[in-house]
Amino acid sequence: MNFKFSVAAAVMIGMLIPVGSCRISKGEGPQREMDQRTDVLEMIYAIADKKGMRVISDLNMSGGRWHERISADSMEEQTKRYISAYHARYGQHPSFWGWYLNNEISPIKTTETEKSGFWRKVWKAVVDECHKVRPGSVVTISPFFLLDKDGLRGFEYLAPSENEEWWGTTLSETGIDILMLQDSGEHLGFFSLTERAPFFEAFARACKKAGTKLWINVETGQVDARDWPEAVTMEKNKQKKWEFTHINWLAQKLELASEYGEGIVNWGYYPFMNPAGKAMGPYINDVDGQQIDYNNQKEAYEAYKAYYKTIPREIVPGRKARAAMQGTLWYIPVNYSGWSKERLEKAIEQQIDEQQAVGFDLLWLCNTPANMEWALTPLRNL
Repeated sequence: MNFKFSVAAAVMIGMLIPVGSCRISKGEGPQREMDQRTDVLEMIYAIADKKGMRVISDLNMSGGRWHERISADSMEEQTKRYISAYHARYGQHPSFWGWYLNNEISPIKTTETEKSGFWRKVWKAVVDECHKVRPGSVVTISPFFLLDKDGLRGFEYLAPSENEEWWGTTLSETGIDILMLQDSGEHLGFFSLTERAPFFEAFARACKKAGTKLWINVETGQVDARDWPEAVTMEKNKQKKWEFTHINWLAQKLELASEYGEGIVNWGYYPFMNPAGKAMGPYINDVDGQQIDYNNQKEAYEAYKAYYKTIPREIVPGRKARAAMQGTLWYIPVNYSGWSKERLEKAIEQQIDEQQAVGFDLLWLCNTPANMEWALTPLRNL
């Protein structure tokens, strides 16, 4: 599958977390120095309320191979309980806008009926529950496509038409509100816009068929590889060289996204564009173990900010959205050893202010199940 969510091993919880159990991995757990009442998610929602932001949050079902380990009925029940508990805790906030189905599944063929049936059943039940507990909320998903026609990374290539057929049926049967299509499943910059456009077109047709909104997830981080041989060698040796997507290339990607998507979101602001520098906060500064230089992060942010100031305020005729990002995936770590509530609030507010300065009005939160678990864990049990 796509990598981001190998980043998503870093970016999301890789297992179902039943409400009431605390199963946070060693090294990520709460520390004795932190007051259990310091709820990071509550802080984020409260600040988002004040600043007029929208918030979507992930569910406790991260991962793409559940069909091999659990029944659809069991997964539905665990996720429904989580949805109810999460909404009971945070649903009073005006900024509570929606949910994120954090299942990054490798593209599925239409002939894979058992796997297709599993996900369609689970997603429909989850979507229905989200709409039930929070009428008017949106349920989102962010799938990917693969441009690796030769299967060099071990994944089977599916043509645009195959993606269109599978997703058209899936969206129609599940009622997912917004599909946020990743603009490159391999995180590689050497693929041209011409190679990507047919997939955008295919997903646009699938969404139109189902009445689902299409957004584009434009990535601002990529592996610095010249071609497939170099990229595959890096991956096999676990030596990927990550970099910010150069602003000129990013501008071209945003232009393409604006042709097809009614909205544009992002993965890659963290850890490639965060202007906070060395100031620590509720965010990540590395990907695949590679620390991203703080000065480079600041430069990338300033380059995007300068670009943002140049684009028209209104949607250009013939486009579906402005060629600008509206929000980013924000992975929320759990460990804030030694932090005061005031310091954490200040860091969160600074992050939102910096994002609003470049037009963001949406917070896409991930790792929320672990954070809610942490907030609910009695200090005496630590």
